[in-house]
Amino acid sequence: MNLAVETSTDTGYARPRDPAEIWVARHWQDVLGFCVGIRENFFGVGGNSLDAARVVNAVLDEFDRQLPLNAVTENPTVERFAALVREENGRTLSGPLVELQGGDGTHPPLFMVHPASGQLGSYCHLARALGDDHTVFGLQPVGLHTDAAPVTTVEAMARAYLDEIRAVDPVGPYLLGGCSTGVAVAVELAHLLTEAGAEVRLLAAIDAELVEPTGGLVDSSLGQLAQGRTAAEVLDDWKEHDLVPRDENPDFVTRSLRVWQANRAAVRDWTGTSYPGPLDTFLAPGTERPADWPAAEDERAHECAAGPDGTRLPAVADELRRLIG
Repeated sequence: MNLAVETSTDTGYARPRDPAEIWVARHWQDVLGFCVGIRENFFGVGGNSLDAARVVNAVLDEFDRQLPLNAVTENPTVERFAALVREENGRTLSGPLVELQGGDGTHPPLFMVHPASGQLGSYCHLARALGDDHTVFGLQPVGLHTDAAPVTTVEAMARAYLDEIRAVDPVGPYLLGGCSTGVAVAVELAHLLTEAGAEVRLLAAIDAELVEPTGGLVDSSLGQLAQGRTAAEVLDDWKEHDLVPRDENPDFVTRSLRVWQANRAAVRDWTGTSYPGPLDTFLAPGTERPADWPAAEDERAHECAAGPDGTRLPAVADELRRLIG
């Protein structure tokens, strides 16, 4: 795969892969007015020098770091510019709440809880499919981008994420969702919110394969790592499938394994909780319900057929928009 991006004006969408790329892509969308992939050239898709100055100012406002005015000119893609952000601000972007897409305020924000691996990049596909009028946040686990120990129970994760959610939206109504082990945490969050008298308008369990067909590669390779495969070998696979930045190192794979193991153990040990509202499940026709999804008394199943392009994500997004209203 050719990664020479300096002069690329490719309009194909390649999603962000880590919090730095997510942050840059979101701000470029704010400036340009539309979503861009990580290898689209800022100036090739319509950006100008005034827009570039706004991007540089956003870095100063967020990180108190003054980049040179030619930073965007020298690094005209999300991938390249994010490397500058990542150099000194990786820890700043390692908190639980990550804004994947800023909407126009006409809908409540959607909060998506991380899958077992903890990685949020695949949710960028979902945010883009929903449309730029929808605000979408991802909740990422402790210990994925730092050396901190992962949280080991579903209840503790939900309590921590509840604080983050309420800091953004104190009153609701709330839209919650997740893939993989994130479904259990989302159910626990819904329980805490309803106990506090808040309205949960949506609780969605989405098959990870609907969001990103290659998503299963992460889980399977982490399982292989736990059985003796090296972190460097797994990292090479992830880079080949464009799941991590080119400059990522094997330590990230090691942290991902630790988070993956902690999340799976947390869901396995979770005794479950009573949530009175409906759980909306999204699966491909004929697909078995994932084993790590909790049981629900009021479950509404949505079978998502493939569209003309062979993908099922547009059907997921259409149904989510209908449920959100």
